[in-house]
Amino acid sequence: MDTDAMTDYYWENLKDILQRQLADDDEYHALIQKKITAENALKALISEEAWSLYLELDAISNELEGVRQEAMYLAGAADHEKLSK
Repeated sequence: MDTDAMTDYYWENLKDILQRQLADDDEYHALIQKKITAENALKALISEEAWSLYLELDAISNELEGVRQEAMYLAGAADHEKLSK
């Protein structure tokens, strides 16, 4: 498997890949709504400094999730290649 080519494809098509997988996923959309509701409640309870720290932590968590998603995508591509032979 050409890992560099698959990684390039992944990042060039990430939005479309995730959209296809999650567009009709009711559980995903419900979880997004729960997160928004919880964030709004948290923001109302804490200081601006604490909110800024939360946003930094959330950004780091999103970056970690992106790394995990890429790894899973590449693992799936490698598995597909093995199974296709």
